[in-house]
Amino acid sequence: MWLFWVPGTEYPDIVIQVKAADLFEAAHVLAKDLATLNEQKQREKILPDTLLTKKEVMELLGVGETTLWRWDTKYNYLHPVMIGSERRWLWRDISAIIEGNITDHYGKPVWSVEKSNNPYKDRR
Repeated sequence: MWLFWVPGTEYPDIVIQVKAADLFEAAHVLAKDLATLNEQKQREKILPDTLLTKKEVMELLGVGETTLWRWDTKYNYLHPVMIGSERRWLWRDISAIIEGNITDHYGKPVWSVEKSNNPYKDRR
């Protein structure tokens, strides 16, 4: 159990008791929220017409090549842009998937952090 006293507060004689587990949980939630905020700010810096490679898209979404292919050919969710013989994906399309604006025929988002194989998914 931790005892806290904040100097210069309006009530200097107040003592707050917090269990260590609760303190760690609060720190974890704060870190998670800060990471999410940081990721959102980084996403806002990317121009909508920015082109991403297959590797970048796979890392961002935590999906494999087969999923990208399926989303393009079978489900009509995400289409690459051909630059010569190279495939690139528009950031605005990836962003729409991340934000949940692309849905399946049931009306559910096609992608979510829980569905992805992204090793960083617990940061969101």
